[in-house]
Amino acid sequence: MEQLYSISTNLRTSTTSLDESSMDKAYMAPHVLAMSATPIPRTLALALHGDMSLTQITDLPPGRIPVETYALEGNENGFENVYQMMRKELQTGGKVYLVYPVIEESEQLPQLRAASADLVSISSKFEGYQCGLLHGRMKSDEKDEAMRRFRSGETHILLSTLVIEIGVDVPDASMMVVMNAERFGIAQLHQLRGRVGRGTRRSKCIFLSSTAGALNRLKVLEKSSDGFYLANVDLMLRGPGNLFGKKQSGHLPEFPIARLEIDGNILQEAHLAALKVLSTSHDLESFPKLKAELSMRQPLCLLGD
Repeated sequence: MEQLYSISTNLRTSTTSLDESSMDKAYMAPHVLAMSATPIPRTLALALHGDMSLTQITDLPPGRIPVETYALEGNENGFENVYQMMRKELQTGGKVYLVYPVIEESEQLPQLRAASADLVSISSKFEGYQCGLLHGRMKSDEKDEAMRRFRSGETHILLSTLVIEIGVDVPDASMMVVMNAERFGIAQLHQLRGRVGRGTRRSKCIFLSSTAGALNRLKVLEKSSDGFYLANVDLMLRGPGNLFGKKQSGHLPEFPIARLEIDGNILQEAHLAALKVLSTSHDLESFPKLKAELSMRQPLCLLGD
């Protein structure tokens, strides 16, 4: 991990009992350590701004097999192909997640598939296989029971909302189908995909889009399982949003010099160069021209100099 802070002079003088070799070491002292299995665009933007130091773990856990990913249009042919893949998976002992954007059908959004409404139709299509339901309105013990049945094999197909996005580990769950996948962000879909491929079986993940126009965005997930690459693509497509507010998308018109999603590498290099300068001369006395130039500019951020 990158070491950003060295031990101060005052601390050196007050710790004379410490071993001399340990006093010469540099130490990293973060106030907040944020860990994410799937970096989202705003997290990436904060790292590029220099407000966060970024460490990447790019390797899959030992034994993990990459998940085969497909983005398909959710028309009649698309669903028939998916149902055939599900039957093959179930016949060979696999388990299937079906992920939905909503629990109940909506008159305002009739194109959205709903978990509760699909339970009967999926059960009739896959006779001989038990179907289960899981969503956020269920009581805690009901959720636990639904997961227990799926994990033990009593349930073969689990129709669920986003409650399975994190914290769910069923190693022999080998297929996932996400309905109305265009409703989710790329990073969120990548996080969902991580619920399969956790065991020894080769797994599949299918993203079904209700519109053909969204397929190009979803097909990015076919090409990569690198969360950092996908977060950068997501950043380019929808922007970082408001870094100090709640807005999760949109570009920053007040950022006049560069765009985070395009110039991220340059900004990171500039950040490291600035740290190097400050470690040499904290008050910039050793860099008089730089100090003079900065003194003529506006404060570097809204919070002050």
